[in-house]
Amino acid sequence: MLQRHEKNNTISIMFEMILCRRCLNYQLIVLLLSTSVFILTEGLSSQINESVVIFCHGSGDSAMGAKASVEDITPASSKALLCEAGIVFEYPNAKLRPYRLNNGYMMRVWFDRYNGMDPRNPEDTASVEASVAQLNELIDDFVKEKKIPPEKIAIGGFSMGGGVALQTAARCHYKLGAVFAMSSYLCDDSLVWSLIDKCKNCTDSNSLLTSPIFMAHGSDDDFVLPRWGKSTAARLESFGGDINQFLEIPGAGHEMTRYELEELCKFLLKTLDRENVM
Repeated sequence: MLQRHEKNNTISIMFEMILCRRCLNYQLIVLLLSTSVFILTEGLSSQINESVVIFCHGSGDSAMGAKASVEDITPASSKALLCEAGIVFEYPNAKLRPYRLNNGYMMRVWFDRYNGMDPRNPEDTASVEASVAQLNELIDDFVKEKKIPPEKIAIGGFSMGGGVALQTAARCHYKLGAVFAMSSYLCDDSLVWSLIDKCKNCTDSNSLLTSPIFMAHGSDDDFVLPRWGKSTAARLESFGGDINQFLEIPGAGHEMTRYELEELCKFLLKTLDRENVM
């Protein structure tokens, strides 16, 4: 039986209208509602949303839950700077699927697991591929339909969401602007390792080798152990990955903290909006 799910703060539905200084001429209204960020305006230019951050929720959570948590914990000053820089968060939903660690009951998870959380357990790659295809389709839509340059797109998330973000970046044929994973890790036998090994000496793009990566972990996390995250970061770095920062949060458990999200916002501004560094 699954003893503990990734933490899910109390959700409240709220409307918040933000008018960004750089977007005044376009009368941009950002409506924060339900599962994602909706942009409502007439004659919206494809260039108004200069950058998009795809934030993937943890297992058992949802797009709405992740959005509520991120917005509640992130400092107001950081949110204001992201808004001014035209950086918008998108929160996709994982599909409901049977989850072995929950006795096979349906859960909103990005992939299934064998035997337990330990990274020495084999990866259920088939379930990973399904979610990676979903997220890469979302990235394709941003690039081809919304005309957002790949270098202005970041993908990441919390816990299992950070894990699937790493998986997606390893299979993404674009050079993305940034990748991040908080309280996350990869299995020791993950297909990611062979994918990036093949790309070390080839011309194919692999965002885990070409994009800056931010990783963070609570020092007291007893659900996803800090050493698992550190091991993943060290192994990515050994393959040539650009681990921009591995941040260990003293005293934090399996959770997102104000300091962690503040540092993430600094990283996103540095990588996605180089003219507006915090």
